[in-house]
Amino acid sequence: MEIPSPKVKQRKIDTKRENAYLLQGATPLLARIVASRPFIDIASDNLFSFKLQQLDSPSSLADVTKAVDRLILALQNQEVIALETDHDCDGQTSHAVLYTVLVDYFGHPPHLIQSFIGHRLKDGYGLSEAVALRILAKNPRPSLVLTADNGSGDEQRIALLKSEGIDVIVTDHHEIPIEGIPRSAYAVINPTREDCAFPDRYIAGCMVAWLFMAATRARLIQQGKQIPSLAACLDFVAVGTIADCVSIARSYNNRAVVSYGMKLIQQGLRPCWRALLPLLSTPLSSEDLGFKIGPLLNSDGRLASAFGSVSFLLAQSDEDAKHWVAYLQTQNMERKSIQENVTQMALKQAIKQFQAGKVGLSIFLEEGHAGVHGISASRIKDMFGRPVIIFCPKMGDSERLTGSARSIEGVHIRDILQEIYYRAPQAIERFGGHQGAAGLTLSRQYLPLFDKVFEEVLSEHVSAALIGPVIWTDGELPIADLTIEFIEKLVGQLEPFGREFEFPTFETQGKIISIHKMGEAKTHARLGLVIDDLWLEAVWFNCCGKDKPMKADIGDTVCVVFAPKLQTFRGQRKLSCQIMHLEVV
Repeated sequence: MEIPSPKVKQRKIDTKRENAYLLQGATPLLARIVASRPFIDIASDNLFSFKLQQLDSPSSLADVTKAVDRLILALQNQEVIALETDHDCDGQTSHAVLYTVLVDYFGHPPHLIQSFIGHRLKDGYGLSEAVALRILAKNPRPSLVLTADNGSGDEQRIALLKSEGIDVIVTDHHEIPIEGIPRSAYAVINPTREDCAFPDRYIAGCMVAWLFMAATRARLIQQGKQIPSLAACLDFVAVGTIADCVSIARSYNNRAVVSYGMKLIQQGLRPCWRALLPLLSTPLSSEDLGFKIGPLLNSDGRLASAFGSVSFLLAQSDEDAKHWVAYLQTQNMERKSIQENVTQMALKQAIKQFQAGKVGLSIFLEEGHAGVHGISASRIKDMFGRPVIIFCPKMGDSERLTGSARSIEGVHIRDILQEIYYRAPQAIERFGGHQGAAGLTLSRQYLPLFDKVFEEVLSEHVSAALIGPVIWTDGELPIADLTIEFIEKLVGQLEPFGREFEFPTFETQGKIISIHKMGEAKTHARLGLVIDDLWLEAVWFNCCGKDKPMKADIGDTVCVVFAPKLQTFRGQRKLSCQIMHLEVV
């Protein structure tokens, strides 16, 4: 068998929390679903009713007072301020938050703001040397740099800027490296700092940037300024939060800002959202953010400089926004083609390593594309249920490799990389990230050493119970509940969905009565299922292909794991199901 078959497992339910939700009036199914997600302890009446007034205050963020003082000084003195952000969706939306607040709310002249985004392929992650040199070469040169979604591991480049008289305020959410925060930074706002009292370590980089701006607004109001609420910028934060795959279960802040931001997007208050709404669901769902808006924005940062995505978010007219949508759609189509090719190349190596019994899959692609390796690594990770790293040569420096890592539940990939660095410092030049994802750079000559230590560390830290692909379910769904009205109410109560608060999936058994292949390449299928006396339409993605025969046929009795979906077609609501897993009985 080339690829391991996934195990179907029901999520473990916290019965104490389940009973508490039942006492609060939740339906049995709703209580069961919520009690199987890793919610933090929050007030019961806040679970499905989000209030922005209950967001955690930015005042408890370490260094925030110092950062606010410096930014206000820059505003008062009309200093040139540089924004340096990451190239992914979190970084792009952070850029949009910072620029919008500085210009539209704080009144800083646009010509005094400079934008810098590292090129993923040429510069790599973070405040790289190339980006730092571009900042120093700028005329006029900025006196203050605000980072977002990066900077915590960039002491060397920050020290360079400081030596040239430039202050750097870091706003980030990635975990602090073992050597500590960058000491040359003027201030470091990061909720993962050990000395930070902010109670939520799960927020995205765009939320950290927004909180910094909110703290600055509060100070300006104390000084007598009249500045509107920054809540209108939470549309950007909602997109960045979902796209960056931070926990939507463990953070009340994340659930609240995504819920509020989705309403703003639905209203189409900005040209960018008006240009996108015809391509999105009605009503808008968190899946639109995660599978439509996020990938569209990310495509630019994966293939180019990400300035196209930022320009789209900041578009001042509907015409400009439509232009950028067309550009991003072209980028996304190219990204999909490249990604499919990379995934297929990676899959061949993954199969060999799996057959060899490897705990982790370290894959090197000479003809890879660093812009899509994260997505491909995530796909391979899901297929094999193992931590995955995909490497390729860095653009312009074939002796240096860049890698994108993705990990399974229970395996903290950044900590794994840290342990590798302890044991073999020469094996990794640079790395950063968090529990589920990380990036790293190393010398080509040390790849064999890295692979050896990577497998050793994983073998010591990862139990057999953690590895292998798993399909998680919420158990059975009574057939009587498979109605438009019931699913609409259930989904409405549970939104938003995201990492650690996935869309509910259920198990059932039925009979296939029809199959219709779909898609240009005929790799998807629409099935007609009979479950007891109910006929149901179901969509099964990537179930077949040229070299992949479908594993079921008309007349087969099958066990199915599915997600109930609602679609709107010509104003009519329709119930469908997305098949996540299917086995012939």
